[in-house]
Amino acid sequence: MTVEIEDIDSCKKKIKFDIAFKDYQAHVQSSYRNLARQAKIPGFRPGKAPMAMLEKRFGPEVKKEVMTQLISERLAEVVAEKGFRSVSPPKLLEVEAEEGTDIKVSASVEIVPEFEIADYSKMELPLQIQRVTGDDVDQVINYHRESQATKVQVTDRPVKDKDFIKLDFKGTLNGEPFEGGEGKDHIVQIGSEYLLKDMGDQLIGMSAGEKKDIPVNIPENYNANKSIAGKEVNFHVSVKGIQENQLPELSDDFAKNVEPKNKFESMDDMKLKTKAELEEHSRGDAKREAKKLIPKKIIEMNPIEIPEGLVEEQIRHMVIQALKKEQQEKGLTEAINEEEVHITDSQSKEHRQNAMELLQQELLLDKLATNLNIQVDENELNAEVNNLVRMMGGTDPNKMKKEWAKSGVLTRLQTRIKRDKTLDAVMEKVQIKEEMVDSKAKIDDN
Repeated sequence: MTVEIEDIDSCKKKIKFDIAFKDYQAHVQSSYRNLARQAKIPGFRPGKAPMAMLEKRFGPEVKKEVMTQLISERLAEVVAEKGFRSVSPPKLLEVEAEEGTDIKVSASVEIVPEFEIADYSKMELPLQIQRVTGDDVDQVINYHRESQATKVQVTDRPVKDKDFIKLDFKGTLNGEPFEGGEGKDHIVQIGSEYLLKDMGDQLIGMSAGEKKDIPVNIPENYNANKSIAGKEVNFHVSVKGIQENQLPELSDDFAKNVEPKNKFESMDDMKLKTKAELEEHSRGDAKREAKKLIPKKIIEMNPIEIPEGLVEEQIRHMVIQALKKEQQEKGLTEAINEEEVHITDSQSKEHRQNAMELLQQELLLDKLATNLNIQVDENELNAEVNNLVRMMGGTDPNKMKKEWAKSGVLTRLQTRIKRDKTLDAVMEKVQIKEEMVDSKAKIDDN
């Protein structure tokens, strides 16, 4: 079979080939013989009907079927032989078929274009490491200190910020009680997320044993009770006790008893090791942020064309995912019929750029993974599955792995691990430019 390949553009190929008439005729005769064994022709036993009668009765249908099958098979052979990664089945452009002559076929196929990755060893990657300060170390030590605090009763002063108070309360809206508005011996910390700020501010200054009516403005986004959201309610409160945290003294004994125990030998040792841990964490954060820049930089160095079929498929996927998210936010449970989803021009325009970038990243990183011989072995996959199962509170990783294999989650997990390993390998080969930077919070304060 003679084959001609013509480049329409980097993503489209025109394929021309001939099907020898003798091959076509042989397949037609074979189809007639198979048909003769199955067809029921009045007056003839199975397999005994004359060929001329079969040709007259079934000829057009048989020839069309044979032609379609041969063209499909030959196209598949060409695509496989040339190593084309086709985006969709080839489209027939022209078929010239005259009785007794070879059949001439031309078709187009959209493919993922061949490309090579440019040398990225000179790529500069900024590594902005957040500077660890004494305040950062003190903040961690204070966290440990507060975790070892003990609550002591306060009797010689009124309520102040950060105090723990025991109180009874009863809330009313327009003189009527509302759901969840009453409590007894309720303990809460002033300034915590579990106490409405407007209420906490008005509790400050009260003394143990004091009772008071306080008006409280409920936020618009108050989800605990939608019926009072955005309204002013009245609380009758009674402060029954005040406690405060008593912090341990910062000493060598304190350092030695911080969990896990015996991690630090002294207070000075605690400060040094805490700073080292924070610096290691800061460097890890910086590497993760730097790694996020690699795909974009690789795209800039390797502009590649993306087949339109892939782009349209990705846009469709993104639109459907957006519709599903919208349904979830509205609390709707009806499943979306994906086949009936129509992509509008505005939706296509909205998602096109992101779709292009995602596909470029996918193709380029896949090529990089091949060049770098990146593989994900079973141990790595199992370790990630076990880690996720622990985070989700599960107990049977093997069962979860089987379920994820059926749903496609395992394949996506494997792809993510491979992508991460590829980016790590690239980071080992590029030019890292380290820079110590102050935290954003410190910059904003200045």
